[in-house]
Amino acid sequence: FGCAVTTAFGVVNNDAQIKVGQSVLVFGVGGVGINIIQAANLVSATPIVGVDLIEHKLKMGKKFGLTHGFIGGESELKNKICNIVGSRGADVVIETTGNSRVIEQAYDLTHPDGKTILVGVPNKGDNISIYSLPLHFNKILTGSHGGDSVPDIEIPRYIRLIESGKMNLDGLITHE
Repeated sequence: FGCAVTTAFGVVNNDAQIKVGQSVLVFGVGGVGINIIQAANLVSATPIVGVDLIEHKLKMGKKFGLTHGFIGGESELKNKICNIVGSRGADVVIETTGNSRVIEQAYDLTHPDGKTILVGVPNKGDNISIYSLPLHFNKILTGSHGGDSVPDIEIPRYIRLIESGKMNLDGLITHE
């Protein structure tokens, strides 16, 4: 609960405020990304698409609610994702890698009325380049500060979810 769970669930509930039936795209299916997928699944987002460089992370993501997974950098990635979420992009795109090029791709794959939430932070000096006009209308680009979570309030809720069988942490720690 120290970071990945509270951040991820906070991103879904507090930052993105994902609604039932919204499409979600997650870049980076590590500890935070898997829990974003799990939280998005709990609020009935659909589809939930993940992108990562490692195939087994995408397979693990499917155990937590990922409906579609793609290897980052594969050919026609944008077209493949848009075939699932719609030609204008996903309602909510969450970027966890901090890679500047991935941040640009995440923003590009966000619906004009959607939200891009940055969880990953690029190295200082790594700039991103985006077309900002959509921000003057309905598109949102924002960063997350730990999901704006309030651990002493939210962790007891998560424990209830685990006890009721609605939330699963099994297999999330892959190595120490």
